[in-house]
Amino acid sequence: MYVIDFEFLDNDITDKKYFDFMQKQIDMSATIQALLESNAALEMENYQNTEVTFLDHSAKIFKTLHYLSNLLHNIKNPLGTRDNPARICRDLLNCERKVSNGKYWIDPNIGCPSDAIEVFCNFTAGGQTCLSPVSVTKLEFSIGKVQMNFLHLLSSEATHTITVHCLNTPVWKTNELYDQKPSLIFKGWNGDIFEANTLLEPKVIMDGCMIQDGNWHKTQFFFHTQDTNQLPVVQVHPFSHLNQGQQRYIESGLVCFL
Repeated sequence: MYVIDFEFLDNDITDKKYFDFMQKQIDMSATIQALLESNAALEMENYQNTEVTFLDHSAKIFKTLHYLSNLLHNIKNPLGTRDNPARICRDLLNCERKVSNGKYWIDPNIGCPSDAIEVFCNFTAGGQTCLSPVSVTKLEFSIGKVQMNFLHLLSSEATHTITVHCLNTPVWKTNELYDQKPSLIFKGWNGDIFEANTLLEPKVIMDGCMIQDGNWHKTQFFFHTQDTNQLPVVQVHPFSHLNQGQQRYIESGLVCFL
């Protein structure tokens, strides 16, 4: 008959449980340590990413400030070139350098230089900004509505000269010797009408069209207004039917703003 030593068995079992317990503790500690190390690595990566992001933002801010600084310098000291246009010709006149009448580039809305326009600057007239028509026989100008609106805002007066060349064709009211048809009517940029016997009657510099002698003559109209939105003149009417031996055509001069 064999007797089982339960005390010995209990000790073996107890030692095994203790060993298993300790192994689990070690495994758990290792797991926790791994988690801690992983978290530390993640925090370091986030910190580095944050640092990189901060540096990126700093670079962008510096670049923006540099652009604004150059923009302000160019606005204060324009050259009138395509890359560094002035707002209007008068800005070039205010610069501390000599300028002479001629063609320059302006950008009234101070936006991207790509929409800058070339104009004639008349500095002897105080720094007028003058636009040339696309064709002397057309009342059209190479400037967009946005730029024109800003040019109107930056100016306090405007002028425009229009010449009517005529052959045996009176165009204005001053000649009472002939049975004239109604005088020409001029439509301004903003829709205002310039016509005879009104507050917006243009100044007639010369009226050669009143002479009907079989030769070419001309009548010249001068528009001057402090409501800059009224100019340039964009349309002339009515041009009624011409009889045999009669001819006429329009010649548009510069429209200038000051």
